[in-house]
Amino acid sequence: MKVFEWIPNKSIGDLVFNMTREDARKAMGNATYTPWFKGRSDIYRDYSMRLDYDENGLLESVEFLGMEKGFFEVWYNGKLIYPKYEKHFFNIFDKSKFTPDETAASSYQCNELNIAVIWDKDNGPSCLVAREHYWDEADEMLKEHSLLRQLSFKLKPGMTREETREILKEKSDKLMVRGRGDIYSRYLLVIFDENDRMVSTKFDFDSM
Repeated sequence: MKVFEWIPNKSIGDLVFNMTREDARKAMGNATYTPWFKGRSDIYRDYSMRLDYDENGLLESVEFLGMEKGFFEVWYNGKLIYPKYEKHFFNIFDKSKFTPDETAASSYQCNELNIAVIWDKDNGPSCLVAREHYWDEADEMLKEHSLLRQLSFKLKPGMTREETREILKEKSDKLMVRGRGDIYSRYLLVIFDENDRMVSTKFDFDSM
């Protein structure tokens, strides 16, 4: 059994947040499977866990997947926190600091500690710990994505590049150009033809 000591916003065992993927693999060994999020995740089946990296290849979060006991343990300040069930977990942490996820039963998130926990009756508990500001940044990205999606409904095929930029001017400070496309805040790609007339739009949460 592997034992991980969690230091909020700093590290989990030998894994230090913002370390490179190469260093993380030195600490954990070679990943057995890397299919997630355009290759930006490493799966470790032996420990039932996943490591996620940002667009620069730096470790941003570690998720311990729903599992049976016996693979590993996560400790915090000398107390076992995973795998634990809800009533035991909140004997250690102040539940008022956690926000429940209304879309899932027994799911909670704490932005201060950058930890999320889920208790699923079928798959068992799962837990995700992350670097500092992980969910603050994620919440901001979701707001930005939502705004861009609303604005994109005003775009129509055949519009000139200037017309689309006028509609999306709230995000023009983050505009990037790639070939015949304008990229807004990484999330929205507006594609133009050879005459600079709009053809289509595409959304992507990853770096385009």
